[in-house]
Amino acid sequence: MKKLKVVTGLLLIFTVSSVFADQVEKNEIGQARNAAAIVINTKTLQKLQKILPELPEVVDQDMAIILCPEKDTPQWGECLYEVGGTGPAGGLVFYATDGGRHGIEASPTDQGQSEWGCYTVEVAGAESQEVGSGKTNTNAILDGGCVQDYVYSGDIAARIAYDYTLNGFEDWYLPSLGELGLMYSELREKKIGDFAGYGRYISSSQQEESNIRSWAMRFSNGLEVLIYRNLHGHVRPVRSF
Repeated sequence: MKKLKVVTGLLLIFTVSSVFADQVEKNEIGQARNAAAIVINTKTLQKLQKILPELPEVVDQDMAIILCPEKDTPQWGECLYEVGGTGPAGGLVFYATDGGRHGIEASPTDQGQSEWGCYTVEVAGAESQEVGSGKTNTNAILDGGCVQDYVYSGDIAARIAYDYTLNGFEDWYLPSLGELGLMYSELREKKIGDFAGYGRYISSSQQEESNIRSWAMRFSNGLEVLIYRNLHGHVRPVRSF
């Protein structure tokens, strides 16, 4: 009986020792793999540090790495835009607010010439001349089912602006008179944007209590003019961001 107990004990010790030795071997292999992974990750991080911008000292929100227009290197956070620079859609920024986080950009080029449309037709909600009202005016014109009378282009100015796309951005509209004024002072007068020096630019602002005239602006001198809605002018779409 004693011999049986001794043999059983030795067998148990041998089994435990084998399991322990096997586990030690697995741990050593795991440690070696972890060490190799640490070396690889360290080298990867060192390479990334040469590419990625430094994190801000204070981070109080989730941040992503982005490449802003006119920038050669990526940055953390959001893009800030300046008047006269390139906007998020690739247009020309002529109005900026909230430290450059928001504003309005114009398409880089004119989109032909057209008329305001809706000659002799009442259009409700397109009277505002204020900066920021161009989109509302444009939607009112389109909701009015306006068509052209003077056959100069394929469609009215508001629809040409609405249908415009650039770099995947499709939220363009015809600028209000006030927005045209900023485009003239911040872009045209600074020789930015290849604006026409002749003729007039169509705004989305109609004359109050009139169904035959709307506002336009001469970009040769910045003069605001009332024109008949069936007369044509240059079309320059804009969008808010």
